[in-house]
Amino acid sequence: MSRDRQPIDRTFYARDPRRVARGLLGTLLAHGGTLGRIVETEAYLAFGDPAAHAYRGRTKRTEILFGPPGHAYVYRTRQHCCLNVVVQEVDVPGCVLIRALEPLAGVGAMRRRRGHVPDARLADGPAKLCEALAIDMDHYGEDLCGGGRLTIISDGHDVPDVLTTPRIGISRAKDWPLRYLLAPDRTAAAASRHRQMPRRLGS
Repeated sequence: MSRDRQPIDRTFYARDPRRVARGLLGTLLAHGGTLGRIVETEAYLAFGDPAAHAYRGRTKRTEILFGPPGHAYVYRTRQHCCLNVVVQEVDVPGCVLIRALEPLAGVGAMRRRRGHVPDARLADGPAKLCEALAIDMDHYGEDLCGGGRLTIISDGHDVPDVLTTPRIGISRAKDWPLRYLLAPDRTAAAASRHRQMPRRLGS
């Protein structure tokens, strides 16, 4: 890994999920020779968020959420996995769901794993990106800051235009505006996830 592409520092993750979710846009998720730019995220609050997995307290499944920030919280939904990033300080179980990527490297491997779908749809959903990058339950608890097999890095990519909408794919607190994405004209992946009329962040 080049000097200008180092894992994001742990202090970046030790913040409110809403700030981390926005800050992750434009960064790079890397695993096993595959690489994608994060173009969509969702924030899940540590307390009082009925859609958050930690809402009902500490369990074997959510244990990692109560640990130090900058680790991977991977969970299975049906037969698929989804990747979250643990944020905030110890015992404050905030997290950010990585919802979509723009494929950048290892696209051939992504195609083999995902089958015959357009490139714009290789990683345009949380389960799809895990399949494309071969992320599974073995990555639960992975330290994203350690420069290991699964990491998130920054290359100084400028993200001037961020949109926010209500979260999607959930039944509780679905109207909360905690979904963040690049403007849909920036990437095909972001455009394919543009299912609701967004508003610009802060508007």
